[in-house]
Amino acid sequence: MPEDYGRELEAEQKEAEERAAKQRELNAKRKKILAVGALSVAGILALLGILLLILSAVDSCVKDQAKADLEKNPRRYNYVDPDYELDILEDEGYLAKDRNIWFNDGILKTVITDDNRTNYAPEVQFMYDVINTIIKGDYIAYNKIFTEDYLKNAGDDLRERFTMQQLFEIEFEYVGYREEGNLKYSDMMVIYRIRNNNGTFRNDLDYNDDGYIPVVYMLVTDQYGEIKVKNLMTRLKYSSGLY
Repeated sequence: MPEDYGRELEAEQKEAEERAAKQRELNAKRKKILAVGALSVAGILALLGILLLILSAVDSCVKDQAKADLEKNPRRYNYVDPDYELDILEDEGYLAKDRNIWFNDGILKTVITDDNRTNYAPEVQFMYDVINTIIKGDYIAYNKIFTEDYLKNAGDDLRERFTMQQLFEIEFEYVGYREEGNLKYSDMMVIYRIRNNNGTFRNDLDYNDDGYIPVVYMLVTDQYGEIKVKNLMTRLKYSSGLY
């Protein structure tokens, strides 16, 4: 009996050792698989990083080329002769156009008027007034909408004098918003067409241009609620990061 018990015990120990050996072998295989997997993931991430760098370099090159093309090959435009005495609100052709000022909140488009303007945010009311200032040709009031820094650096972008502007199919919307401390920054994209453009206000549209070149007014509102335009650029420059 003791001999039989000893043999059983020895057999159990041997079986236990075999199981332990198999488990060690299995663990080793698992570690190897995990190591290979980790190396594969690291390799993929490295390749993605290199690809992103290449794409970034290509994008930068394209933007630089686009900027160079804009500067080297400016488009030539044709305008009607400016008439500073013309009252466009007596022009039946202009009065027949859609002269409503539409605000697009991303869901609905609504017409802003003098009667309902207070239903909108201060920045929207501000842009409504800016658009009417352009239509009236009030260049003195128009130049007061900008910050002092913009007026100092605007250069040729500043319009010192312009006639009444026959704007129609007018629409604007938020394209950016953020807050920093007591300041609020709102980017408003404005689109419109100009009938009989004379180039005194928009010199990047022909007199009979059928299209739009959206403009982004970058507003800043201070802690007292005063709103000014800190920068002004076409949609091309704003959205492409060329400038």
